[in-house]
Amino acid sequence: MEELPPPLIVEILGRLVDSAELASCRLVSKNLNALSYEVASVHLIWTLSRYLKSRAPETKHSVTPFKAVFSTLVRNSRTLESVSIGVDKSLGSISYDDVEDESDDLYLTDVSFVREWLPEIGGGLKSLSFSDFWVQSCWRKSEVLSLISSCCHTLLELKVKNAWLSVDGLDPMPTLTSLTLEFIRLDDEDLNKLPLVPCYNKKIIIWLISQIPMLSTTW
Repeated sequence: MEELPPPLIVEILGRLVDSAELASCRLVSKNLNALSYEVASVHLIWTLSRYLKSRAPETKHSVTPFKAVFSTLVRNSRTLESVSIGVDKSLGSISYDDVEDESDDLYLTDVSFVREWLPEIGGGLKSLSFSDFWVQSCWRKSEVLSLISSCCHTLLELKVKNAWLSVDGLDPMPTLTSLTLEFIRLDDEDLNKLPLVPCYNKKIIIWLISQIPMLSTTW
């Protein structure tokens, strides 16, 4: 593979279905490690099998935390245009009663976590997607929208799923053309007086609350 032209290697690395494999490629050689930072997209999903391993007493100490894996992947990346982070749909079968602790290791819209990497890469992003772990996010209100609007000035597409969001401090996002808010809880003092989605060039909006489609509009 290393005999291929560098641009082709970068394209191949950017097409990996699971960017966790990108971290493995960085260990193969100095050349692949350097080229891995040139990829345009990172897509990382926490699967049910990884979740179970991270909880099992006999294997949990050998599993690298999901947030740590993701932060390592995106930091120092120079050309990222698309970032997607989430938990697999199969984790939706896990209920709050199944969880014995109050962990936040999969609370992906946690502002303190997103602030660790988004300011560094947000300026070049065109697409950003979060699919949170509802068991951990449903009772933690996130102001991640405010952070996104302040860091991502060229964002075209935004998707947020399974989260409790606040619109406090949300700035206009004039470049945004596609917005998906799916299974979202919105909570502020007065949503009637706040610009819920202050973006001007919207072409597609999908808004799902709970499991009932409330709004699906195309301009």
